[in-house]
Amino acid sequence: MPIDFEVGGVYLPPIAQALLLALPLFLLVDALLRRVGVLALVWHPALFQGAVYAAICAALLLWMGVSA
Repeated sequence: MPIDFEVGGVYLPPIAQALLLALPLFLLVDALLRRVGVLALVWHPALFQGAVYAAICAALLLWMGVSA
């Protein structure tokens, strides 16, 4: 069971922790995909980036052991 954190008096449930942890990972993956040129090959780059962010969040939640 993941631990709930309190940062500066603000309660952070595990889903919020995963969303915050996924942001720097997404920025790294996005920079890599831009450098390689993958975003030029997809139909809708913003939709693709949203899907990549969602996949990173889902992977973090699975890794953290959060159940729905």
